[in-house]
Amino acid sequence: MFRPSRKIAATFGVAVVAGTAGLVVGAPTASAASVNPDLTCTEPILHWNKSGRQTFDVSLTPDTGDAPGTVQAKIDAGENPLRTDTPFNNIGFVGQYTFTLSTGGEVTLTAPKFTANIGPTQGIDPPEFTADLAIPQAAPGTRIDLTLKTFALDVYLAGQANKVTTATCQVTGNNGVVASYRVADAPPLDPTLTTTPGQVKPGGSLTVAGANWPEGTPVVELCDASGNACDPSKVTGALTVTDGALAGTATIGATVADGSYRLKVTVGDKSKTSNVTVKADVPSNPRKLTLNPTHGPVGTEVTVDGEGYTPGADVYVIPTNAAQQPDVPGLVMAKAGTDGKFTAKVKVNKADTTLIAASEDTTGTLSAGAPFTVDGGNPPVDTLEQDLTGKIAGGALTISQENGGIKLSDVTLNGTQQNMTGALNTVTVKDYRGGATGWTLTGAVTDFGNGAGGTIPADKFSWTPKVTPGEGSPSQAVAGSAGPIGKTGATLASAPNADVTGGTFAADAGLSLAVPAYQAPGNYSATLTLSIS
Repeated sequence: MFRPSRKIAATFGVAVVAGTAGLVVGAPTASAASVNPDLTCTEPILHWNKSGRQTFDVSLTPDTGDAPGTVQAKIDAGENPLRTDTPFNNIGFVGQYTFTLSTGGEVTLTAPKFTANIGPTQGIDPPEFTADLAIPQAAPGTRIDLTLKTFALDVYLAGQANKVTTATCQVTGNNGVVASYRVADAPPLDPTLTTTPGQVKPGGSLTVAGANWPEGTPVVELCDASGNACDPSKVTGALTVTDGALAGTATIGATVADGSYRLKVTVGDKSKTSNVTVKADVPSNPRKLTLNPTHGPVGTEVTVDGEGYTPGADVYVIPTNAAQQPDVPGLVMAKAGTDGKFTAKVKVNKADTTLIAASEDTTGTLSAGAPFTVDGGNPPVDTLEQDLTGKIAGGALTISQENGGIKLSDVTLNGTQQNMTGALNTVTVKDYRGGATGWTLTGAVTDFGNGAGGTIPADKFSWTPKVTPGEGSPSQAVAGSAGPIGKTGATLASAPNADVTGGTFAADAGLSLAVPAYQAPGNYSATLTLSIS
């Protein structure tokens, strides 16, 4: 049975349409189509001039993918309307197919040379061919439509190797999209997760923030340092997701042991973990003494009660003077019980005794002391005593900066994501409070805006913190983690609780703002707020 080709069938279809009033031609498909445009063909030397229609079938393989890229274009053109007054046999032709792109510009595909006859009633029917088609750069999700602009035939007379002329057929009407290519959608961004501060005691709370999260109810778990053995009973979360932004708090269980952990947050099929250190507030020296009595004449027997010592440890108990010279003959030994407590009796034998000390070692490192006053003590002959008193008041915890403005580097849009970079104006932390309390310096940023509706979300702004202690500063300051700052904030630097805290510190950070590939232009600004507690 005779089965007409697509080309013949399309040509027959055109004849029916031309002769049927009111019949509407169906729209082409998105990936491949057949068009039958009106052409006006001209040739300047042999005067092969003619107008008419020609069918063009084009398909792209694949019709969806990356951009830029390369696809295979399959082109099958029907019989051309060109005619000649006299027949020409064995004429060589090279077809040139030029298409305009809906995203701008045009592309020309060249067919292999072929031989055909042309005459008063016989047109040129180019053979089907396949060629590489370059797909230009375009945004994810863009549809690139190809529309025929011109069809040209380079003419080679029989027996001649050089082209003698070119017949150009210009589309004058009845045109349409002949093929389409769809740029694949961009893959979704991975979620981010930050927790501050980096160290928390059992029962303490963490501030949790993140970006690129799906809508849903967050589930929070506490895992071991490798991210395994996750347990939801060890942490309680109060988290929400709004427009991809994760925010809220997570409270560590009061019975969680000291150690390194990873906080895990899950929303739908997305999960992320963040390092967390749990450490209870334990005094660096828990040992202390109480005396009974606390004063008396030389020869007084004093009951010394100690606590906080290592269970089972031998304890040296001895009176000392103001120069920390022990009364060795007055030394007694005691042993701490399983509860770390002991009781000993010590006799005060010297008038210059000012302290009774108890130590687990001979260097006095693992020790505690309590004052004792000798009643009726008189200074040696030819000496005088004057009591000296004075008060030392704790200062303040403050932050300061030399400048309040930061200029980020400019960028020019080029179709790719770029980064505007800069540096934080140095923030000086001054801790003159004295005591044992640490501090945390945090920052939070607003969305960037250009005043004309263009915005860049706050979570696109990130930093790489660093901190430098001043000379003689007793606190050990640590820089916060590198990553997004966001509206909920992130840690720039912190200093933990310790036996002795204080000092001056210089906090800095490298800054980066991720600018989307097709962001609206303008002068963008935002406010970065720094606070200390």
